[in-house]
Amino acid sequence: MTPPSPPRILIVEDEHIVARDLQQQLEELGYATVGHAVCGEQGLAMATELRPDLVLMDIQLSGTHDGIEAAQQIRATLALPVVFLTAFAADEVLARAKLTEPFGYILKPFTERELRTVLEMALYKHQAERGLAEGAAQLRALSRRVLEVQETERRRLALELHDELGQSLTAIKINLQSQARFRSISPEALGLENIRIVDDALQQVRRLAMALRPSMLDDLGLAPALRWLAEQAAMRSGYELQFQALMPALRLAPEIETTFFRIAQEALTNVARHAQASQLEVVLQQSDEDLVMSINDNGRGFDPQASRGLAVAGASLGLLGMQERAMLIGASLIVEASPGHGCMLLLSCPLPARGGQA
Repeated sequence: MTPPSPPRILIVEDEHIVARDLQQQLEELGYATVGHAVCGEQGLAMATELRPDLVLMDIQLSGTHDGIEAAQQIRATLALPVVFLTAFAADEVLARAKLTEPFGYILKPFTERELRTVLEMALYKHQAERGLAEGAAQLRALSRRVLEVQETERRRLALELHDELGQSLTAIKINLQSQARFRSISPEALGLENIRIVDDALQQVRRLAMALRPSMLDDLGLAPALRWLAEQAAMRSGYELQFQALMPALRLAPEIETTFFRIAQEALTNVARHAQASQLEVVLQQSDEDLVMSINDNGRGFDPQASRGLAVAGASLGLLGMQERAMLIGASLIVEASPGHGCMLLLSCPLPARGGQA
């Protein structure tokens, strides 16, 4: 396993001797210095070009921008953490510095221990803030997606009810009216026609209900419902299916069965739309400790990191939605894929003790 890269730090300090000493201390502490700027304008330019993990910024700098002004621009345009260095602790300086939301404040002279403590806290705080920001962006994207899916599903149901079920009921109404107006049509013929139309309407209602939630998931459990789902997908897409379920006859908690089914449904939909696969393997296995589902295809694959980036931007939310579903039941979802080498999805959920199962 490749060790993590050391944090990259940009020094902005107009005293060359101080900057050289600071660089030596940072490297002895295990950090990597990516550059040294001597004024605020240069610090902003180097931060834009190098994108360090943190900027150590002297407050008193020569040039048109002091350290506080430079830090303000770096935070606003690059969202990088800034730690101030200064030999002055005047109240007015501190008041101005606070407005830039710095991640730390080090008074000269300082010890290596003080430097390391402030830097580690600043890096940790920045990582936590970035995680919160990404989580908030994902939540907003998911919320938009939920609304879009709701409207799409409502529109589809409205069209199906109007175009199919509505037409069937209209045909029955016309037949009933014809019985009174047209004596040439026998009641038996009209009755048979009405029965046929009612049968068609019942099939339409069953199909709509199955699309909303397969009854076999409630009646028979996860394994039969998942087999039906995979076989239906294979029939439509034309790939070769291998399905295996190694599970006891006991039923699982409804939220676990529903989550596994919906994640499989999303994954199989993605395979049909994008993978161009010829083979698919679905394995469902339950032990005393956990329930595991794997879905493997030999399709063209994709870049999971790029897909997550699109999800945060609201462009593609399939993977993000599956991860959100898994998280809600305490499950872990791993997706391994690369362009040209297919895709493997692994969903694992810890199970309660045998006595706690439904």
